[in-house]
Amino acid sequence: MELRQLEYFAAVARHGHFGRAASEVYVTQSALSQQIARLEAELGVKLLARTAKGVEMTPAGVELNEHATTILNQVARARAAIDGHRGAVRGVARIAATSHDSAGLIPALVAFHRSHPQIQLSLRHAPPVQLLELLATGAVDAVVLGVGGGEPRMTAGAIVRTLTEEPLRLVCAPEDPLAGAKSASIETLRGVPVILPERGTALRELVVTSCQAAGFSPLPLFETSDRLTIRTLASEGLGYSAIPESWAQGDGPGTGIATVADPVPRYRVALVHGGEMPPIGALLVEELAAFFAATAHRPL
Repeated sequence: MELRQLEYFAAVARHGHFGRAASEVYVTQSALSQQIARLEAELGVKLLARTAKGVEMTPAGVELNEHATTILNQVARARAAIDGHRGAVRGVARIAATSHDSAGLIPALVAFHRSHPQIQLSLRHAPPVQLLELLATGAVDAVVLGVGGGEPRMTAGAIVRTLTEEPLRLVCAPEDPLAGAKSASIETLRGVPVILPERGTALRELVVTSCQAAGFSPLPLFETSDRLTIRTLASEGLGYSAIPESWAQGDGPGTGIATVADPVPRYRVALVHGGEMPPIGALLVEELAAFFAATAHRPL
């Protein structure tokens, strides 16, 4: 039984899929399948069963996965301890985020890489529900996503650290009478076409609940969580939208921007991770949290 085989098996167990597991461990799917087959042959039992939905562990596979997880975590700690003696840190730091919440994550990862050039970084984008599944299965060390109110339910023991919190702004066409308003009511969105974030996102839930608190439900004309698309549609006069302040800034089509009157809805983006992590993952989490704390004046 080789350590590499345990790593491959654990990856398949996490993903329930040979293709995604092969991508994680940077080998071809055929090479991964061959190693799993050799492991099963050596142990004399079937560890994985293919199903219509993917791959499931047999009872023997479930038991081996428990041991494999313990062994791989111990190996990671041993490597980190030895690297500490040499003044080096190596390994893979794995993080995932929603695409619309990851803009400010890039400079943080750049800073992390410059401090730890030996560490390989893996960044994945996925919808909120899938992010938490990746975290629960150990496929990533941490995730970044919007939280508050309507986000998917966190797994037991998850630690949530706020990275940024910013007010919503109303956006519209530059020539719209709303443009430049300093105290616009959320009721501006009543009865007009609204560009809403996608279902299942915390931002959509924040916008919808803010409208409902004012006594109405928004009328979605478009549904997208891409910040550039939202600004483009609004700039062309195809609808209004309520977006985080940072989304209205930077490069992109010119839009009219209005400040929302109190109580101003605020959008929170958080770093979510488990209580126990490999040393590399723990290092990534601590340094990302420190980076955002040091640049708190900069919106994500």
